[in-house]
Amino acid sequence: LNASSPSRAHSPLLESVTAMTTKPVSKGDAIDLNLEDMTVEQGLELIENERVQPLLKYLTTGVFENNTNMTFMKAYSVVVQFGDQQQHSYKLYSYYKKVICEYCQDGVAAMAGCSGEELLRKLSELWEKQTILVFWMQRVFQYLDRFFTKNTNEYPDLFSAALKSFQEQVYDKVKDRCVAAIIEVINRERNGYDIEQGVVRLLVEMLCTVGDPQPKITKQKDVSGDRLLWLSSSRGLYRADFESALLITTGEFYRAKVAGWLAEYSCPVFLQEVAKRLEDEENRLNRYLDRSSESELRIVCQKELILNTAKNLVEMESGCQSMFQQKRYDQLTLMYRLFRREPSMLPYMTGVMEPYIESRCTKIIDDQQMIDNPPQYVEKVLELKTELDEMVGQCFDNDSGFQKARNRGLENVLNKDTRCAKYLAVFCDLQLKKGLKGRNEEEMMQLVNQVVNLFAHLKDKDIFLDFYKRALSRRLLNKLSVSNDAEDAFITKLKVECGQQAIQKLASMFTDMALSDQLQEEYNKLSHGGSPGGVIHEVRVLQTNAWPEKADETNIVPCDEMVECIKAFETFYHGKHSGRKLRWIYNMGQVELTTYCFQRKHILVVSAYQCLSLMLFNQRKEITFGEMCKATKLPCEECHRQVLSMTVSKHRLLTYNGEDKKLEDDTKLQVNEQFTNEKIKVAISLIKEKEKAVETAVAEAPIERKHVVDAAVVRIMKARKKLEHNALLEEVFRQCTLFKPQPSQIKVQIEHLIDREFLKRDAEKRNVYIYLP
Repeated sequence: LNASSPSRAHSPLLESVTAMTTKPVSKGDAIDLNLEDMTVEQGLELIENERVQPLLKYLTTGVFENNTNMTFMKAYSVVVQFGDQQQHSYKLYSYYKKVICEYCQDGVAAMAGCSGEELLRKLSELWEKQTILVFWMQRVFQYLDRFFTKNTNEYPDLFSAALKSFQEQVYDKVKDRCVAAIIEVINRERNGYDIEQGVVRLLVEMLCTVGDPQPKITKQKDVSGDRLLWLSSSRGLYRADFESALLITTGEFYRAKVAGWLAEYSCPVFLQEVAKRLEDEENRLNRYLDRSSESELRIVCQKELILNTAKNLVEMESGCQSMFQQKRYDQLTLMYRLFRREPSMLPYMTGVMEPYIESRCTKIIDDQQMIDNPPQYVEKVLELKTELDEMVGQCFDNDSGFQKARNRGLENVLNKDTRCAKYLAVFCDLQLKKGLKGRNEEEMMQLVNQVVNLFAHLKDKDIFLDFYKRALSRRLLNKLSVSNDAEDAFITKLKVECGQQAIQKLASMFTDMALSDQLQEEYNKLSHGGSPGGVIHEVRVLQTNAWPEKADETNIVPCDEMVECIKAFETFYHGKHSGRKLRWIYNMGQVELTTYCFQRKHILVVSAYQCLSLMLFNQRKEITFGEMCKATKLPCEECHRQVLSMTVSKHRLLTYNGEDKKLEDDTKLQVNEQFTNEKIKVAISLIKEKEKAVETAVAEAPIERKHVVDAAVVRIMKARKKLEHNALLEEVFRQCTLFKPQPSQIKVQIEHLIDREFLKRDAEKRNVYIYLP
């Protein structure tokens, strides 16, 4: 009966109504009726006999006698005949109300002594039949609405008058019992019993219609046939008489239920019960409650089922902590989707998730076995990060609150020291040298994304970039990269994460390599073919500030062959670029030496320093270590490491008198003419002193951080002129994107800037700084 409830089941009573108009009058048939000599009383008697009594009998028995359009036209013609006359119109209007009032009175009398479901059944039947009665009565008397009710405020239109009669004769007398019975029935259904939902739906429609200022009945068609429907402009008395009582009893019902569930159920079972109950309430709104109650009903249900229970559920032994530890993702998903209805409850979950992530991460970074193995350390952290990302996406729909909790949990642990930043750079180096070999593009990009996503959580980004730059330098100069696409992908991703300025030097290194290739091509086209004196050599020209490698501070003495190559390249380079100075970095060079002193011809791959030492044996068969240092001008400690590497059992190119792994100045060295190796090309590896300690040590903060803080402070103060201490700290934190400076560190740099007269303190407020131009 409510226009907003089109899903109402079709009533069998309404099927018979259609039969009342199934025999239309044939075109041209005349109505045998003498209206000229008829009085209004006679007209009302005709309406009573021809139309009203058959209709009332139909409502009682379901059988409509004399069901033709002829009877309708006779009754309607009487109303038209007398409806223009004021005194007669009132009699017609009064008769219309009398028929409806008497029918309602008879219906109320039949409900005397009824209660509960019986009362609801009879009341819904009365409402439905009264709708049919009003619809057909209004069709007969509708002429009154054209003039009589329209021209006066004293008499409401026919639909309003009929609804008012129903309210006075029926609704006002049974509403308290009716509302109580409806709520009782709803609670029975909540307890698992079946109810007559169609009855409740009709009564809810009645509540939404009674009291409406402009009601109307319309006939609508659906798949099951015709049906009569009350159209209301408001919700009648539904909210005032029923909804408030429903909300109160709903809260009481679930409050009592929750008390028992908390004592009886585990957290997962409780959540399942809550999800089922909320779904049931949604179904009630769809089936028989009015949708206008949706918001208020949801608030009440969620208050009792979620708001008042969330904290207890999370803290249960089987609650959130257990779900995380046992990876019960389906249960976490259910808890999240329920708590999401009340967003203020989600912090209970994130409050458990963050310590859980911290504990998982701590197990990795505090494991000495992991600390001693940087690649495995990073792999485990990446696996954890991937697992957590999948969990946040799968269980929590990538909710921003859970993403932030995940980030805090990881960052609180990973940023305790600089080890993770250093290890991540080492891991990248290993992957780009050999780990990515054989992988397709998709696998390569997946690894790049994983590494950069982990990098985003590090506050010591400058330390990562510093180690990454050193490793990149070695890869480029020694041609160790397995994939140029992977190198480019890393640089592109790091640029997005850190900005162009942060990776400018990395990009310059690639530029230098490309320019060096072009130079080498031109150099090789010279008359000597790029091999003056018969020595083939390749030169890389590096920008001083872009590369981590620095020229040797000591004046290394190269061998004659190297000197000839150096002069040839410098002559070529200065011919192309005047005014530039080349400084040679011998310690980054690599040399291939052909030997003629062993039983078999070998090609030795050695460092430039080792080459200088070995070339001395072309002049003498025996040389002391002191003489070697003096001839090459190599630092004593570095020369010791380089030469000792050629005396170990695996690659014993040289022999000396003594068994200690220490060369004194008077230690005599000779070429080991008995050296053999199954390979023709033999790479001589260097001894790495304190290798493990250096690799696993926590990296120290770069000195450049002080300059970055200084620059940020000066830049901010130059723009703002005058700024309070805490506001200045916040601005510095915001601008230092590659690391997170400590407030004490910023304060020290501010004091230095004051001493250097970049800033001064305000005379009245000591915590306010003023920029000095």
